[in-house]
Amino acid sequence: MEYIPAIISAIGTIIAAWFAYNQYSKNKLTDLKIERFRQEETAKNTRRNYNSAVVFGELWNVLYQLKADRVYIVQPHPLGDACMLSVFYEVKRKGVEGMRERIHNLRMSEVANFASMLSKNLFLYITDIDKQVDDKYAKAILSSCGCEQAVIKRLNDNRYDWVGSIFCEFTRPIKSSEEEAHKILHEAAMNIQFILPEYK
Repeated sequence: MEYIPAIISAIGTIIAAWFAYNQYSKNKLTDLKIERFRQEETAKNTRRNYNSAVVFGELWNVLYQLKADRVYIVQPHPLGDACMLSVFYEVKRKGVEGMRERIHNLRMSEVANFASMLSKNLFLYITDIDKQVDDKYAKAILSSCGCEQAVIKRLNDNRYDWVGSIFCEFTRPIKSSEEEAHKILHEAAMNIQFILPEYK
């Protein structure tokens, strides 16, 4: 009988040690998961930063080659259930007003005809906004920022879903032919569309 307290104490020590070890293992596993998540996020951010640099480089190239005044990407979001349009990537000549502030969380329902036109057409060469753009709100946005003519190229992902459109705008007549503009924007689209970071 005198050994029972010692046995109970020994069993209690074993159970306490087992719980301590179990908790230690769980803590180590949690630490490992947190570290792996941190590494994945760092890699994702590095890749996103690199991809953003490539996108901006391509837009500058289009601006230079087509002698445009403003080049930007309109992106539908959130992807998979897109109901808004926004601009994050934009380059422009000095003194030209930007579109980033004007097209930010713009509801597709407010520019339904224009959003439909963007999603359906691979390439648009617009020399007369009044005649070629039916949507009144979209027409007003373009005109109020001095856009007289525009070239637009649709961007697709690897499932051929619409992920955005490159807008190349001019405050004066376009100097490039439709064929030349199409070639330059097609090359830019091929370099951008599969790496374009999702709008957040």
